[in-house]
Amino acid sequence: MAAPTRPEADRRPLDRDFAVAWYRRWIGAWNDNRPDLVADIVTEDFLLDSPTTRHTGWLVQGPAAAGDYIGYVLAAYPDLEWEVTDPPLYSDEIARAAFTWRGTGHFTGRLDPPGVPGTGLPFAFAGLEVFDFRGDRACYLNASYDLLGLMRQIGVYRGATR
Repeated sequence: MAAPTRPEADRRPLDRDFAVAWYRRWIGAWNDNRPDLVADIVTEDFLLDSPTTRHTGWLVQGPAAAGDYIGYVLAAYPDLEWEVTDPPLYSDEIARAAFTWRGTGHFTGRLDPPGVPGTGLPFAFAGLEVFDFRGDRACYLNASYDLLGLMRQIGVYRGATR
C-alpha cells in the first residue's frame, strides 16, 4: 500500500498568536476528553503521522479519523494530561509550528486493538508535534515521542529475553 500524500500547507509564515491559540484548542480536546472537538480545527485531508501510526500501519486521515485516534488513546489512558513545556518554534517559509509537550497519566484503560488490558502503571513521556496549516486548520501532524519507552513504563514491553 502506498503512503498517503502529505497535504499541502500554506506557503506563508503562520501568525504566531493564532498558532498558540490553535494549539490550546488541540490540547484542550485531549485534556477535556473531547475528541469530537478536533473536527473544527483540522482539514478534511488532515494526516496524522506518529510513532503509533507508523508502528501499527494505522492511517489517520481526516477529522473523523483524528477523533477516533484521540478516542483510542484516551480509552487506554483515561487520565492522560498534556502540558506544553517550551515556547513553540515556527517556520519563516510555510505555515508550520512545532510544540513540545509532556504527557502523564496511568494505563488504566485498554489498548484495543490489540486488546491489552490496563496495568494501572503510571507514565510520563515527552514529545514534539509539528503541524502544517492551510487556512485556519491543521492539515498535517508529524509527532515524535518514545513509544517503546512508554510501552516499558506501562508494563506492555518488558524487553527481549534469552
